[in-house]
Amino acid sequence: MVLAVALVGALLTWLFPRGPETPPVSRDGRDKTTAPVRSSGTPAFDFYLLALTLHPAFCAERQGSRECRAGGHRPLVIHGLWPERLKPRTYPHDCPAPALDLDDGLEQQLADFMPGMQSGLHDHEWHEHGGCSGLDDDTYFARTLELARALDAALAAKLTTLADRETTAAELRETAEQFQPGIGRTFTLHCRTQRGAGDRPVLFELRQCVDNDGPGGAPGTLLDCARVQRRDQGCGAYFHIVGRR
Repeated sequence: MVLAVALVGALLTWLFPRGPETPPVSRDGRDKTTAPVRSSGTPAFDFYLLALTLHPAFCAERQGSRECRAGGHRPLVIHGLWPERLKPRTYPHDCPAPALDLDDGLEQQLADFMPGMQSGLHDHEWHEHGGCSGLDDDTYFARTLELARALDAALAAKLTTLADRETTAAELRETAEQFQPGIGRTFTLHCRTQRGAGDRPVLFELRQCVDNDGPGGAPGTLLDCARVQRRDQGCGAYFHIVGRR
């Protein structure tokens, strides 16, 4: 009888292992729970989030940063491309990866969409997120750039027109849909209040949901964000678009 109880206990422990009680948290507030690892050594993940920052909103908070002192002409700039899991706030991170060594031509193209490179953002994103994609650095950033260009083409002109004005999620999605039907469902809007902007929410970031069904787990098909449990955050009915200063 004692042996039987011990065997049952061992079986339950194997089937239902205890997870960490308090997941660690990253710089942007997302839990840093380590994902399971595939047999290839690449952490398992379900899809990607392409994160594009509203550069004027970023620079309103960090006017002294190198990328903001240099100015810029784009309303949307690359923050990163993040391997994600369906369970929100858990994702693979800081995976072993070679040192970043981008092709010179790709690096020049990327700099146009990623002014944060002046502060080493590309190196940070590669080591925290890109290394977990299972892709080499050129493929990872080339695909990031392709996705960013497409979303920029859909929304940049509208965001420039809306500078220093209020808008709605519906207005931005309608604009994107005119450029590419269905794309309005593939991104979420993320707002927060800023000093000097009163209590109104300010659009700070867009995140596009992309399947990892490309070759070797690369970004492939655009996803309806609601299907992967990602939704707008903090924007409310109306939000403000910060203009360039």
